[in-house]
Amino acid sequence: MPPKALSLTAALTISVLLAAENQQQAVLAAQRQWIEGYNHRDDAALKTIEAEDFRVVFGDGRVQTKADQMMNIRKAVPAGAKYEIAVETTDVYDKAAVLTGIVVEKGAFPDEKGVLQPFGQRSRYTDTWILQKGHWRVVSSHLSEFK
Repeated sequence: MPPKALSLTAALTISVLLAAENQQQAVLAAQRQWIEGYNHRDDAALKTIEAEDFRVVFGDGRVQTKADQMMNIRKAVPAGAKYEIAVETTDVYDKAAVLTGIVVEKGAFPDEKGVLQPFGQRSRYTDTWILQKGHWRVVSSHLSEFK
């Protein structure tokens, strides 16, 4: 292969790798915004990030839709309730991405005497995202609580 052809091939390969890395960073940024939307009870953020047909499936078989999520985000939450995530894998496939990791929910509920009692829950998650009109949107999530 002539040297110019090799450098063109190398440049194209580098360009593809950089684009993939940029998409990976973009979907991770969208996921962080989504989690912050939950933490700040920001229904506008959730409306933007969750696809219209979004569904979350829990380990016990329950299913929530985007409409369910919008109702839940308006409900009162336990004191200090907060979600934190630890991403384990981010796989981008052109206009789709699958993220897996651990999500931790923390907060405190008042006991019968009104004293706040801390709680925490750890779950494994798998989120499926699509690139739609230039923006990453989550279409499906599955959560299984650690026992």
